[in-house]
Amino acid sequence: MSGSLDLDEVDRAILSSLRENARISLQEISRRSGVSDATIQFRLRRLKSNGVIERFTIATSPAATGYAVTAIILVQTDGDRHDRTVSEPVKVPQITEVYGVLGEYDLFLKVWCRSLDELKVIINDNIRSLQGIEDLHEIIVMERAKEEMPPV
Repeated sequence: MSGSLDLDEVDRAILSSLRENARISLQEISRRSGVSDATIQFRLRRLKSNGVIERFTIATSPAATGYAVTAIILVQTDGDRHDRTVSEPVKVPQITEVYGVLGEYDLFLKVWCRSLDELKVIINDNIRSLQGIEDLHEIIVMERAKEEMPPV
C-alpha cells in the first residue's frame, strides 16, 4: 500500500536517523527523538507500509567496486514506441536510473561502467539497437560533487 502520509517531527527524526545510519537501533532512535521504543517501532512499520520507506540498503563506492565511468545518456524517441523504449533500459544492470523527461529528449539514463569500452557496448547493444530511438546524447561525468536524496 503506497500513499501520501503527513510526516510529523517524530517521523522526520526516524527518517533522518535511518538516512544517517540504516543500522541504527530502535533504542537509539527512541533516545534521540524522545519517544518510546514501541512508538518508534509502530511509526517505522507505518512509514514502510505507506511507501515512505521503500527499502533498506547500503551505499557502496562505485570506484571501490570497479565502476570508474559514469555517463548520462539522453535519449530521443519517436512517440509511437516510447513505452517499449522505456521498458528495455530498465533491464540493463549498469543502467541504474531511468527517467521519462520533458524537453528535447524523452529519457534520461544514468549508466555506471567499468570502462569506456563497456560503455560503448552498452550504448550500441542495449540503447542504440532499440526500435524507436531517434537520437542519443552521451555525457561522461567527470566529477560527482553531490548525490543525495532530498531532505525529509
